[in-house]
Amino acid sequence: MPFSDFVRTDYSPRRAPESSFRFLNRSARSEIARVRAFMHDAVSRYPEDERDDIIARLQSENEVNFRSASFEVLLHEGLLRLGFTLTVHPDPETGVAKRPDFLVRAKDGTEFFLEAVLAGERDGRNPAGEAMKNLTIGLLDATPHASFRLDVQSYGSPTTQPSGRDLTRRAHEWLNSLDADRLRVLLIEGGLEQMPTLFWTHEDWELCLRPIPLSADRRGTATRLVGVQCDGARRVNTWEPLRNAVKKKSNRYGSIAKPLIVAVNADSFNLDEIDEVQALYGEEPWVEIVGHTDQSGPRRLQNGAWSGPHGPQNRKVSGVWFFNDLTPYTLASRRSTLYLNPWANIPAPLLLEQFPTRRLIDQSLVTADGIDLRSIFGIHAEWPE
Repeated sequence: MPFSDFVRTDYSPRRAPESSFRFLNRSARSEIARVRAFMHDAVSRYPEDERDDIIARLQSENEVNFRSASFEVLLHEGLLRLGFTLTVHPDPETGVAKRPDFLVRAKDGTEFFLEAVLAGERDGRNPAGEAMKNLTIGLLDATPHASFRLDVQSYGSPTTQPSGRDLTRRAHEWLNSLDADRLRVLLIEGGLEQMPTLFWTHEDWELCLRPIPLSADRRGTATRLVGVQCDGARRVNTWEPLRNAVKKKSNRYGSIAKPLIVAVNADSFNLDEIDEVQALYGEEPWVEIVGHTDQSGPRRLQNGAWSGPHGPQNRKVSGVWFFNDLTPYTLASRRSTLYLNPWANIPAPLLLEQFPTRRLIDQSLVTADGIDLRSIFGIHAEWPE
């Protein structure tokens, strides 16, 4: 099983550089224990011959490995609870070496392939730079101060490893020079904007630090230094990563003889239906023609996963099942929508319409309600509290 067997006593929040698995494995919080128990049971029902691999990916310090493995476990568990049987990494019998994640079989014998993929917002972040930033801020966070915590605002990204030791030394020297009682009054009266600021830079990465003075009864008890952390404002693009995830999987397995459903887990907290539609059917910009209001309005560009410059494309994908940031913690609060490809070589099975679906009818997308994730997993609305 993925989690260690020991008495847990650490109730602290997740630390800046800490991996998702490490936090899930060590936390003594009751809500984390519920998530851990849920994942333990779900992994125990994963096919035994594939269990070692999925556990190794869950235990990885690499966040992508953890997210992709947990997504596959959740898909497997959810479909299992609805009476499906799943074969992991089946042979598509097309002569290609690559294999889809699952062959799903319903009680009536209906079968389809299911492929799971992650999609991240395009925000220009460099994974190596993010790792270096997390390491540096993690070192800072591990050095609590008796009278303050820090508000940390981050801008830009480094190309070489910043010195966590220099940042920590500078921050503590600065905090030691401040009057916690006076700043506490200013904080209560005017908020963080009234606090002094320390800027620290390394190459193109800049940190803006502001003190959060602790109340007198809490001084000397802090176990961490970073109280608030923000990574600045960035321009993000959600729909293109969704589209690219679908296109990447569409021709991966050759001329398959069964429907292929691509399950896309987007790391966007609030995945908008507009982004989902643009990913499949093309971007919808607003075109303003000066002096011709009757000709102005939205346009549908032919740059979607299913609708290209030469018409319908990627027709091997029978449907795309979008999830917005589905994790073991968010089972009760996230939605899913299965989009049915109107031009698919092999239509999606009718039994999949028990899930929330959208299909194109007379040039309009028609939505049908279905079973939600909370009902599938049998959990209450406040999960995991």
